[in-house]
Amino acid sequence: MTLILQGMRRSGTTIVYDALAQDPALTLWYEPLAAAVNPAVGGGSGAREVDPFEGLRAARTEFLTARGLSDPAPLNLGGPRDATLEFEREFPPLVADYLRFLLDRPGPVAAKCTRLYAKVPAVAALFPAAGFVHLVRDPRAVVASYLFGKGRKHEPQASPPDVFFGRRSNRTAWSSYPISELVRREYAGESLPEPTDLERILLVWRFTFEQVKLDAARSYGERAIRLRHEDFCVDPATELVRLYTLDGRTPPAKVVSWAKANVRLPGPIHAAGDRRWREAFTRMGMVGLVEEAGYEAA
Repeated sequence: MTLILQGMRRSGTTIVYDALAQDPALTLWYEPLAAAVNPAVGGGSGAREVDPFEGLRAARTEFLTARGLSDPAPLNLGGPRDATLEFEREFPPLVADYLRFLLDRPGPVAAKCTRLYAKVPAVAALFPAAGFVHLVRDPRAVVASYLFGKGRKHEPQASPPDVFFGRRSNRTAWSSYPISELVRREYAGESLPEPTDLERILLVWRFTFEQVKLDAARSYGERAIRLRHEDFCVDPATELVRLYTLDGRTPPAKVVSWAKANVRLPGPIHAAGDRRWREAFTRMGMVGLVEEAGYEAA
């Protein structure tokens, strides 16, 4: 079976990928719709000293060469190249062929993605028998990951509560600003207030969660599951069983043992008791969604 794993950026998608990479029977692709031009040793998790794009670059070259093409740019479907591409509901024909080339293979195949949140029905049209995994993380943790930056380098200046909850700027990370502007258009009918930097990330969380939740249920039904990052960190063995059940297999011992040894427990939520979290969720119209996902909205 083919497995499609989709989660918002900074939601712990790479650590799940890292665990699955221990499965020798699995053909696994890392962000097939990203640029993938430069090495990305460690990916988003830093758990392994490997470049997860290495195999993808080789497959892209094979795919393009067979078609007399050489430029991989059309296969890069999103920010920072062009965030609007992430909001298109269909795949260009070349990209659809490319995804079939990657995923229509004998044996188990999986792809870890962060750019499919608006295209789940299009994915289902290509791979109707696939299993779908919706990866989710506490929106408060996602916000801190964005605002503090890689290696938490911006934490000293971004962490004071008045700055953390109140700053408005055009600062971007992982294409967050242009994506948040596009998300605002999606919710234009709600007349949401001008967002702070924190609320921009929450809006992206809201849209990606809401869109995938609805479309995965419609497109994949019981073959779609939601996997929360926190649950995976606390009990990776149980969550891996849920994931592998979609593929009709049990997780190999090597995958489980690697996850138990390398997946870290979630850290504390920044400013967890601050009432401004609830205010931000309310302003962005997402209190019910946060609670539905099993997270604190207070």
